[in-house]
Parts: sequence; structure tokens; C-alpha cells
Amino acid sequence: MRLAVVLAACGAVLAAAGGCAGGGEGGRRGVTIFAASSLTDVFGDIAAAFEDAHPGVDVTLQFAGSSRLATQINAGAPADVFAAADERTAAQVEAHRVTIFARNRLAIVTPPDNPAGVSGLASLTDGDLLLALCASEVPCGALAETVGGPALGAAADTREPNVRGVLTKVLLGEVDAGVVYATDLAATGDAVGGTVIDHPATTAYPLVLLSDNAEAAAFVDFVLSPRAQKLLAAAGFEAP
Repeated sequence: MRLAVVLAACGAVLAAAGGCAGGGEGGRRGVTIFAASSLTDVFGDIAAAFEDAHPGVDVTLQFAGSSRLATQINAGAPADVFAAADERTAAQVEAHRVTIFARNRLAIVTPPDNPAGVSGLASLTDGDLLLALCASEVPCGALAETVGGPALGAAADTREPNVRGVLTKVLLGEVDAGVVYATDLAATGDAVGGTVIDHPATTAYPLVLLSDNAEAAAFVDFVLSPRAQKLLAAAGFEAP
């Protein structure tokens, strides 16, 4: 399995151009995936499983906020597949095919001892609370404002470029609470406290095929397969 090697080798190219697709040494084939930050852990597992099932294919992953990735793609970054955290952002790029592959909902996270006594969504607008949200242009930020309304957006003391930024603020104890995805809460275990927000709103995750790379189409099909869907479910994602 060559995923880690490819990520290291492509680091400079990803920073400059956003991708590292195409053939590699020894005639190996590559596929470059741009994915929302909330997919960081599970897409690493899915990419490894895909490489195991497709000998000779190397997967390169790049993670960031969905809106930033869409901007990079529209600027010419050579991504083959875009896994966005909402349909609005996915629609900003030109696609060969778009398929919903998972859903997610929001959760509140706090430091483990919950020093501010956060008790639920209503308590997040307490003026004495230090609150981190995603930026409004990022799917997790837009969903937070849908769930909590304008008052929640106005209560934010910091707006982060992606959901991992919010989670980091909480892990470092720099804020009393943050709003992230349920999957982020599940992934951090005892490192944070928190609860899934009881609200019907969810966000759909579209998988956008951007190129005619055969390996890219195979990756899209693989994410929709029972094997990858089982990994997504284990990470806390809901079925599409």
C-alpha cells in the first residue's frame, strides 16, 4: 500500500498546484482526491482499501474546507475527484458525474470537563461563552446557521476555515465550545465532551467526478460500494 509514500512525494506539488495525478514510476497510475476536512480519517481508510483492491494505483489525498477546495479546482488544480461536505459547494465546480455518498449532522464539542457548563444548543448563545464555528462559507458553518439561526452565527467568537480548525480550538482549550460534525465528535473519543445536536437538518456529501481518468471513476464506484460504505458507517456517517 503506497498511499503514505505518494502523499509525501506530492507534498510540494499539492502546495503549489493542488494535486499530483497521473502516472508514477514503474508505470503506476495515480488518482488525486480533494476532500472536505471532515473526511480526513475515513478517506485515509477508504483510500488504503481502494489501493489494496486496485494494485498499481496510487491515491493522493488533499484535505481542506470544501469552499477552499472548490476555489482551487476552479483555478485549475488537477484534482480527479472532489468529495464536498454539501451540495451547494459541489455545484460550484464543473462535473462529469455527481453522486451523494454519505450524510452528516452537527454536534457540540467542549473540553472534557465542560468548564462553561454547556448544556445544549440554546446555551451556545450565552454572551459569556467563548464559541468557535466554521466560517459561514464553509458547509459546517452554513449548516450551523441553519440549525441555530442568526443568533448562533452572531455568538461566534472565532470562525475557522474548516471543521478541524474548530475542533483544534476546543482541544487546545482556547474556546468553551465549538460546533462540528457528529463524526468529529465520535472520532475524538474522550479528548472532548459533547453531544449530537437534536435537529433534523443534515448535510449531504456529494462525490464529484472531475476528470476522465479511469482510476477516478473506479474510486467513485468504490466509495459507493458496500466495503467503503461500511467504513463510512463505522466513522459515524449516515447513509446517503
